[in-house]
Amino acid sequence: MTQTSSAFLTEMNAAPRDAALRMIAPMAERSDWVAEAVVDQRPFADDMTLALALVEALLAAPAPRRTAMFRAHPELAGREAIEGSMTEASTGEQGRLGLLSLDPRSHARLSRLNATYRSRFGYPFIIALHRVPDLDTLFARFEARLHADPVEEHVTTLAEIASVIRARTIQVFASNSLPLETQNI
Repeated sequence: MTQTSSAFLTEMNAAPRDAALRMIAPMAERSDWVAEAVVDQRPFADDMTLALALVEALLAAPAPRRTAMFRAHPELAGREAIEGSMTEASTGEQGRLGLLSLDPRSHARLSRLNATYRSRFGYPFIIALHRVPDLDTLFARFEARLHADPVEEHVTTLAEIASVIRARTIQVFASNSLPLETQNI
């Protein structure tokens, strides 16, 4: 197996602070404060180190700030999806499961679940879609989580976001990897 090093990592570690912030921020959905909390920890050794720093910043934040982050996420197949205003990452994640082109019955079901969840917990349902194999599994997990108590659901939501951050970091690094022998290291 050929070793790889990420062009993204090299560029992000060497970039001016503002540019590095712009590179890191998409890994934490519409929550630039997470990137702000870790950017000065550069240089990062690899994708795992960056992802771990982002998750630690999220976990160290006070509960109201974490909840504000939850509220920044789009609903599944919700208004942002219909308007086309989701982030590129969210669009890809929701699109993989067909959430951007649901049949009317499935869309109505998901809309009801979204409304019930938001009413119960005060923020949109968040799930690491990369770990969801199909729509039936999504609906089953969504319905099961509606029965959680608020503290349990807050913790579950943090775990889901941590998984999303890790997956997004892996994706960015993998799509920008170069064989080591082609780099001037």
